[in-house]
Amino acid sequence: YVYPDASVTCRPVTTARSDEDSITNPTLVVEVLSESTEAFDRGEKFVAYRKLASLSDYMLLSQNVARLEHFTRGPEGSWVLRTYEAGAVVKIASLGIELAVNALYDGAFDPPI
Repeated sequence: YVYPDASVTCRPVTTARSDEDSITNPTLVVEVLSESTEAFDRGEKFVAYRKLASLSDYMLLSQNVARLEHFTRGPEGSWVLRTYEAGAVVKIASLGIELAVNALYDGAFDPPI
């Protein structure tokens, strides 16, 4: 099993038989990149997440600058990458929401973004 930094799951929630804390049907998975985890989050971990039919959105957040990489699954299963920086708004169609990059990074950097 792998565990994301954050995830959103639509109901009904399903879990692994052997581990009730392991959600098996996330819609959105978010990973905060660090020097020690970035290669794994971009590589093997994302490969594993892509096998989940429920997953439609995968986000990678930089911890050094206000930058968010948003991968969205297309109708034929391909993944599209869009990069957002300070001042941008990310639309997550699968959840019917929008996220302001500035709000995600509020208070994270000095001076403020």
